[in-house]
Amino acid sequence: MSSIEPTEHRAEHSKTAPVDARTDRRKVVIASSEVSTILDACRRGVPETQIARSLGVNYRTWMRIRTQDARIASALAETKKIEEEELVSLLMDKARAGDTTALIFALKGRHGYRDSGVNVDVSVKNAGGVLVVPAPQSASAWEAQAVIGQAHHRENDSALRPPTDVK
Repeated sequence: MSSIEPTEHRAEHSKTAPVDARTDRRKVVIASSEVSTILDACRRGVPETQIARSLGVNYRTWMRIRTQDARIASALAETKKIEEEELVSLLMDKARAGDTTALIFALKGRHGYRDSGVNVDVSVKNAGGVLVVPAPQSASAWEAQAVIGQAHHRENDSALRPPTDVK
């Protein structure tokens, strides 16, 4: 038998194989030296996808990092709050200057106004989305309107249309 002590023998076999980057599922941790750069980028308004790319992680991993690191989460929240205040200020300046689009947007977005003049709660809970349907009309009127609306799409795809003489 060999003269290797049991503790040395176990240590010899405990070495790990090289890690394949494509299958490595270890959690990414931001180094302390990178945090100040990330915080600066967040405060400057750098898009989060660009921050993730510069860190060498995908966006999903970045989303995990930003929620787990309180410093990064607070920097992002601070940046978004400042950006919102600036945008609201610009919107209000345009609305006060008579920009009709800005006026309508501010009234609808900030105060719930609708074209009917009645405040309507449009929040949807536990639903997949909102389906907007046209006003009641006959099927033939709807079909005629659809043909007109799609005509410009069909001009360029004549090769894709089935022949009209097929019965």
